[in-house]
Amino acid sequence: MKPRLAIALGALGIAGAMALTGCASSGKSEKKPSANDIAAQVKEGVSESGAKLVSIRPLRSGCSQGQHNLQNTFQCPVIGADWTSARAGIARLTIGVPDLTGAGVTGADFHLGASEVVRVRNKSSLQPTATAYPATSFDVPLTFVEKLAYGPRSWVRVYTGEERYIDATVNSGEDTAEAVEGLAYFMKSVDQGSGRTPSEAAKGGGLFDRLGLGDERGSSDGKGVEGMHPR
Repeated sequence: MKPRLAIALGALGIAGAMALTGCASSGKSEKKPSANDIAAQVKEGVSESGAKLVSIRPLRSGCSQGQHNLQNTFQCPVIGADWTSARAGIARLTIGVPDLTGAGVTGADFHLGASEVVRVRNKSSLQPTATAYPATSFDVPLTFVEKLAYGPRSWVRVYTGEERYIDATVNSGEDTAEAVEGLAYFMKSVDQGSGRTPSEAAKGGGLFDRLGLGDERGSSDGKGVEGMHPR
C-alpha cells in the first residue's frame, strides 16, 4: 500500500477507530445496539489527496454456547470494514475475536446460502494497531462485502491457529448479527459517496428496504425476499 494511502486510512481512524478497543464487551449486561447506534458507527472522511474514505468499526456476529473452541458467548468474532475511493473496487475486512488469548486470526471461510464458500486469506498491508484482542484485516472485493451485507443466509468459520476455529452466524434468515447491519450501513455510505449502483441481489428487499434503498424491483409484499434480512 502506498504511504499516502496508509496515512489517509489512519487519519480516518481505520487503525484507530478500528483499533478494537471497546468494540465488544465481555460484560453480561451488554445489549444489542439500536439501528441508529449501529448507523452512527459509520465514519466518512476525505484524504489529503481527495480520496473518499468510509469505515465501520467491527461489530459482533452471532454465537451460542457449545460451539467449537468457543469458551463463552462473548468470545464471538467481530467484523468491520473500510474503503477508499483510491481503491474503489476493494474493501478491507477486519475480523477479530474478543477474549482470545495465545492466538491470532489467520483467515475465515464465509458460507453464503446453500453452497457458496468464500475463503478470505489475503492479508492487507495495513493492519489494526493497539488492539485489545487479536484482529486481522484482509483485502476483499467490495462486491463480497455487499453480498455479505445483503445476501442470503450465511455463517462464518474464523481460523485462529492450526486446527482451531470458531463458527458464528452472520445471517440466519430470521435474525441478523450486528456485524451484518453494520456492513449494510457501510455499503449504503460507500454507494452514496461513490455513485456506485447496488447489485440486483442487494435490491431484493429486507434490510435494503429498511435503509431506504428499495425500489420497484424490491419486495412488493412487505415481507422481503427469502433469505434476505427481516424488517
